[in-house]
Amino acid sequence: MASAAAVDPGEQMAQWFETSLGKTLAHLTADSVSRLIPTGYYRTGYQAGYAHVDLLQRAEQSVSEILPGQTRALLDRELAVRCRPEQLPFGARSIDLLAIPFVLEFSSDPHAVLREAYSVLAPEGCLIICGFNRWSVWGLRRFLKRGVRRAPWNGRFLSIHQIQDWTRLLGLELTSAESVFYRPPVGQAGLLERLNFLEAAGDRWWPLFSGAYVVVVKKRAFGQSNVFEPVSGARRRPQKRLVSALPKHAAKGRLTVVRE
Repeated sequence: MASAAAVDPGEQMAQWFETSLGKTLAHLTADSVSRLIPTGYYRTGYQAGYAHVDLLQRAEQSVSEILPGQTRALLDRELAVRCRPEQLPFGARSIDLLAIPFVLEFSSDPHAVLREAYSVLAPEGCLIICGFNRWSVWGLRRFLKRGVRRAPWNGRFLSIHQIQDWTRLLGLELTSAESVFYRPPVGQAGLLERLNFLEAAGDRWWPLFSGAYVVVVKKRAFGQSNVFEPVSGARRRPQKRLVSALPKHAAKGRLTVVRE
């Protein structure tokens, strides 16, 4: 049997999202995203990370990432790719709605992930970022479990202020943000249900200390010059990519891209 250290973090997260705690967080996150996405038309969408819940219901055509153990299930129902979040197989300015739920915590270079997201995001497109809050009971548990090699506790939790600062430096405009999940990270479904009253209390009394958050930012159109195009550390996107855009009638089709 492979050790925890040898298991991909994405696969660990896929397993964790099947637990009572993971399912509860996933559904609360999806509810928050549905409220926060600005009204508009989103032709193409891409969701990185574990696709336990669909955050792209507002997109006409969407692609999700394949994780180990998910391939067959995903290919049976939707377009799917397998790639690194720092190297997305899409052309520049081709994605209208991009979701990276709980991805930055497990990246060795979260700044590169955000730069890549900026590059593929179309003008007026929206980026959805979901993450674990380091300043919370969840963050405290992660600190106490440092050295544990199982997700999500082996991730690098970030604060919502870090996310807002990083995206602002890229020229992305904050449209909305919301704190999610004020209950402690307990695994028993019954106890989670009994602690549900903490959601309303936390939203009112300690909103900055939620276990997770959702941030939605928009890439504003500033003409062809791209005033806020990142310079430091940025790379020029090649003219030819694996996928330049989603096909016009791709909703029921299949797309598989594997990049090791």
